[in-house]
Amino acid sequence: MRSFVLAAIIMQVATPVFAQMRVIDNANLDVAKRTAETTDKILETNREVRTTVEDTLKAVTGDRAGAADALRRLAVGSGFSVSQLPGLDKILSPSGTDFGGVDGAVSGTATKFLNGLKLLQSLSGQKQSAFSSDRSYEELMKTVLAISTLTTGAQQAVTARRDALEQAGSMIGKADDVKGSLDQNTQLQVQSGLTINELIGVMNGVALSLQAQNQRRLTDMSNSKKALTYKE
Repeated sequence: MRSFVLAAIIMQVATPVFAQMRVIDNANLDVAKRTAETTDKILETNREVRTTVEDTLKAVTGDRAGAADALRRLAVGSGFSVSQLPGLDKILSPSGTDFGGVDGAVSGTATKFLNGLKLLQSLSGQKQSAFSSDRSYEELMKTVLAISTLTTGAQQAVTARRDALEQAGSMIGKADDVKGSLDQNTQLQVQSGLTINELIGVMNGVALSLQAQNQRRLTDMSNSKKALTYKE
C-alpha cells in the first residue's frame, strides 16, 4: 500500500506543468481598433470646434475702436457746426462781433456781407438807444448776421460732409471681423444722429429769421399806433 501511494506521488511530481498560453481574439481586436480610431476622430473634431469657438469669440468681442475711428468725424469733423454759434445777444454788441468757435473764414464772410450793406447803427442815430424801433432794428441786424454765418457755415459743412461720407463708403466690407463691422455701423448711426442735430440747428435758424421778421412787424404796428394816437 505504501508503495502504491509513493508511486502516485512520484507520478504527480513528474507530470509537467504547462503555463497559460496567450490567445488573440481577432474580433475584439478589430473592435478595439475601430474604437480607437473613432475616439481619435472625436478628439480631432473637438479640437476643431474649440478653435472655431475661440475664433468666433474673438470676432464678436473686444475693442475695435481702431476700425470705427475713421468714421468718428463724419458729421461735424473739423468743419462748421451749428453749436459753435453763440447766442444772438453776444454775436453783435457795441464792442464788436463775437462768433464763438466759428471758423474765421466763415465769420469773415458773414461780417463782410453785413458791412457791404452799409447799414446804419440805429434808425434814430443815437447810440444804445432805448427806442423800440432802434431795439427792433438792432435785433434784426443780429439775426441777419447770425443767419448769414449759419448759411455760409452750413454750406461749407455740406461739402466737407459729402467728402467724408464718400470716403466712409469706400470702407464698407473691409472690416476684419463681425465686431469691427458692428462697431463701424454703430459709429455711422451716431454720426447720422449728429447730422440730424445739425439739420435741426439750421431749421432753428429759419425759425429765428421768421421770429425777427414778426418782431419787426410787431414793432412797426406798435409805432404806427403810437403815431396815430391823439394826445391832448
